[in-house]
Amino acid sequence: MSAVSLTREFFGALVDELAIVVGAMIDATPSVVPGAPAMGRQWLATVQAEGGLAGTITLVLDYDGSVAVTKLMTGIDGEVPAEALVDTLREVLAQAISALSLKPVARGATLRLDRLGEETDRMPEGEWSAHAIAADKMATPLSLTVWGSIAVPVAPAETAAASAATAVTQTSPESDPRIEVLLDIDLPLVVRFGRTELPLRQLMRLGPGSVIDLGRSPDDPVEVLVSNRVVALGEVVVVSGSYGIRILDVVSQRERVRSMEA
Repeated sequence: MSAVSLTREFFGALVDELAIVVGAMIDATPSVVPGAPAMGRQWLATVQAEGGLAGTITLVLDYDGSVAVTKLMTGIDGEVPAEALVDTLREVLAQAISALSLKPVARGATLRLDRLGEETDRMPEGEWSAHAIAADKMATPLSLTVWGSIAVPVAPAETAAASAATAVTQTSPESDPRIEVLLDIDLPLVVRFGRTELPLRQLMRLGPGSVIDLGRSPDDPVEVLVSNRVVALGEVVVVSGSYGIRILDVVSQRERVRSMEA
């Protein structure tokens, strides 16, 4: 996939996640339609991508739409204090970015909100797209413009990991003592039983006794991850009174070594 195609796909996924978060917070079904670049008083945020992707995305939200969403979320009637507006936008953006980081388009990248501030007539630069998020409850649609660039980096760490993977494939610790350096590295291993997405409203209602449906069969294998990469599949067993994992399938040695780069 070219850098331009990846950037456009990332733009669309980010807007979709924003719409989902807005809809969940105002308890309405949102729709996303093409729009024009927001003008006048605006809120500007930048999102940094690191790791699996590299780049900076700039997101501009129009002021009136941001106020409309804040009023619905907070119940404020009348003028919205600047603090409430900033807190609302930061929460919406943080949830959307967090959800986007779990999508395939993010490629395991770390996404973070870099800044959020008020601007006026900030015009898009380079590749951009404009949209509007609307819902029956919203007096004014939320217009937003996204621009920037996202690419898959070719980093020294990736090159080193690929070289190490080749070495593991072609040699053994007995034939090449240099591999011993890699084999002594401690890596965090995580077993993921399942995951799901919950709207903020449902999350706030969780308490002792709550049941969360993970949408998976008890017979489905669990995932074994190293540095956020799936390296094996297994089944849950009990070993001497403690939980354990019996490995059913593993990825290649090359992919397992690549997990060290994270």
